[in-house]
Amino acid sequence: MSHTNVLLVSAQVADHAAVRAAIEGVRGQPYRLETVGTLADALARVKAGHVDAVLLDLNLPDSLGVTTFLRLQPKATSIPIVTLIAEQDEDLGRQTVDRGALDYLVSGHVTAQLVDKVLRYATERTHTLKALKASEQRYRELFQNVTAGVFQTTGDGKFMAANPALVRMLGYDSEDELLAVDVAKDVYADPGHRDDWVRCMSEQGEVRNAELVLKRKDGTRLVVLENSRAVRDSDGRVLFYEGTLTDITAAHALSQQLTHEASHDPLTGLKNRREFESRLQHSLELSHATGATHAVCFMDLDRFKVVNDTCGHVAGDELLRQLGQLLPAKVRQADVVARLGGDEFAILLQNCGPNDALQVANNVLRAISGFQFVWGQHTFNLGVSIGVVVITSSFLRLSQVMSAADTACYAAKDGGRNRVVLYTDDAENALKQRVDTDWVGRARRALVENRLFLEAQPIRPLARNPHEPPHYEVLVRMRDDSGRAVPPGAFLPTVERYNLSTRYDRWVIAATFKWMRDHKPALERLSKFFINLSKDSVVDPATAGYVRHAVAEMGVDPRRIGFEVPEKIAIGNLTQSNQLFGELHRLGCSVSLDDFGSGVSSFAYLKALGADVLKIDGLFVGNISQDKVDYAMVRSITEIGHVMGKKVIAESVESDEVLEKLGEIGVDYAQGFRVGEPRPIDEIDSIGIADLLAG
Repeated sequence: MSHTNVLLVSAQVADHAAVRAAIEGVRGQPYRLETVGTLADALARVKAGHVDAVLLDLNLPDSLGVTTFLRLQPKATSIPIVTLIAEQDEDLGRQTVDRGALDYLVSGHVTAQLVDKVLRYATERTHTLKALKASEQRYRELFQNVTAGVFQTTGDGKFMAANPALVRMLGYDSEDELLAVDVAKDVYADPGHRDDWVRCMSEQGEVRNAELVLKRKDGTRLVVLENSRAVRDSDGRVLFYEGTLTDITAAHALSQQLTHEASHDPLTGLKNRREFESRLQHSLELSHATGATHAVCFMDLDRFKVVNDTCGHVAGDELLRQLGQLLPAKVRQADVVARLGGDEFAILLQNCGPNDALQVANNVLRAISGFQFVWGQHTFNLGVSIGVVVITSSFLRLSQVMSAADTACYAAKDGGRNRVVLYTDDAENALKQRVDTDWVGRARRALVENRLFLEAQPIRPLARNPHEPPHYEVLVRMRDDSGRAVPPGAFLPTVERYNLSTRYDRWVIAATFKWMRDHKPALERLSKFFINLSKDSVVDPATAGYVRHAVAEMGVDPRRIGFEVPEKIAIGNLTQSNQLFGELHRLGCSVSLDDFGSGVSSFAYLKALGADVLKIDGLFVGNISQDKVDYAMVRSITEIGHVMGKKVIAESVESDEVLEKLGEIGVDYAQGFRVGEPRPIDEIDSIGIADLLAG
C-alpha cells in the first residue's frame, strides 16, 4: 500500500507528540510522518523531494509568523501546506489561508479524525493539481508541435495566440509578428471573405471544413481547410474565436489538375469527348427549354494517316498539338473545341444558326487547308471533312445529334473530302442508302468471297526472363475487290452497326484455330493468341458453345487462347459477360479486359468480373514518361491487378521512355508500335524471339 509522506515542521515537542498520536490513530495508517525543527531544515527536505504534505508551525527558531509560510511556499509550489497555530492566533491562520495555505489546525485540538480529513483533502488536491498541470503540459506540447495551424482571435480580427505551425504556414518569423497583423487585411486573399466568415460565425457559431484562400507574408497564396468555433461566456457573449487551419494547397492543386485531366485531352489541351458531350447535352436541354439554336461541327482530318505512316506517331502527335492551338483561334470564346479521339475534332457553337455555323465551318476548313506541317525534311498539307448539325428541339437525345454529325461528316468524305456538308434528313436518307448498298455489301461479300485475313501484333513480356515467349493479339483485315488492304476503320464500324460482328468474330476464331493447327512448330514462338470479342458475341449465349466445338474440331490447346472484351462492354453486360467468362475458363481459355481504366467505375467492377488479364487503356499509357497523373493511374491499375492475381498489359507503347517507365512500375507486358507493328500472321514463322525483343 502506498503512503502519503507528511513533513511536520515544528520545534515544539508537544506538537510532535500530538501529531504523531493523531496519525497513528488513523485506521490503516496511510501516512508516514517525518519531523524537522527549523525552517532551514524544512526547505532542505522539500528540495530533496518525496514530500506529499507539510504541517507547518509558524513560530520556529529561525522564522516567526506569516513570514514563515511565505518563505516556504515558493519552494513548495505543488505541495499543500497546513499551518499550525495557537488558539489565540486564529487570525494568523486565516491570513495564511488567504495567502495560499490549504488550511490551518489549532495546537491542542489535533485529533486523528481532523488530521485524516485535512491530509486526505490535501492529497486529493495534490493529485488534481498534478493532473491539471500534466494536462496543461500536454496541451502546450500539442499546441506547439501539431502540424496544423492553431489560433485564437478576437472578435475584431486580431490574433490572440498562434502556434508555431501557423506562424510557419503564413510565412512569419515569430508569433509576436503574427499577432500584430490584421486578419482581414493581411491574411485573407480577398478581405471580403472575412465578412462571410463573420456572418457564418454569427449565424451558426462555427465553421466546419471550409476551404479558404489566404495569403502569406510574402503575398503568395495558400489554400487551407478551416474548422473553428466561437467561445462564449455563461451569458452567451463571444469571448474569442479558436480553431485550426490545415494547409491543403498541394492537394487542392492536384484536385484541380485531376479535374482538368478529366475534362481535357492530354495531347492537345482541348476539351475531351466526355466534357464535349456533357456541354452538348446541356445545349440540347436549353434548346428544349428555351427554343435556342446551337450547332455542332464534326471534323475528321484528311490525309492524317500519311503523316503517321511517313514520319511516325510522334510526328502525328505534334501535328495534333499544333491543330489544338490553331482551332480555338477560329471560334468565339464561348464556343467549345474538343478532340474526340484520334484525328477527330468537334466544335460546339453556342446560340448559332445554320448560316453562321456554315461560315465558321468554312473558316476552319480554309485554316486547316492553308496550314502546313513541317517535320524534318517533310512538309505536309492537310484537309478536313466537316459535318455541320444545327441543334434544335427536334433532336431528342444527344446520341441523335452525334449520329447526325457523323452522317454529315461521312457525306463530306464520300463527296470528295476537304469540304463542309450541312446535315439534312434527305442527306441522311440518301447516305444511309449508299452505306447499305456499299460498305454493308462489301463486308458481306468479304465473308463469302474469303477476302478477310489475319494480322498479329506482339505483346512483349517485360519480366526479367528475356526468353519468355510473347503473346499476340489477332486482328481481322479486309481486301477490296482489287486485292488491296482496306483500313479497319473503313469497314469495322459498318460491321458493328449492321449486326455483322458475330459472324466476323466467328470467322476470326475459326481462322486462328486453323492457323494454330497448321503451324504447330510456330506455336513454340508464342505464349498465347488473344482474340477480340464484340458486344454481340458477348451477349450471344451460343458463343461459348461455338468456341468449345471449334477447339475440339481443330484440336488446339485452349490454354494458348485468350479472349479480349472491352471493359465498357463487359461492365454494360455484366451478367452475360460473367456467364461467358466462366464457360471460357472451364474450357481452359483466359479472358482479358481491354481498354481497362476508361470507365469511371473500373475498380468498382473489377471484383465482379472474372478476368485474368487487364489491358490498360492506351489513353493513360502513351504519356506516362511526362504526365505524373497518367503514371500514377498506370501504377495503381498494375498494383491492384497484381494484388488480385491478374496479369497486366499496357497498350499504345510507342517509345523507349514509356517502356522504361512500365518496367519501373512492374507492368507484365507491353504492346504497341515500339514493341512491334501488326504483321500478317504467317510472318510469325520467320520472327525469332530475339528479333522481337530487340525490336
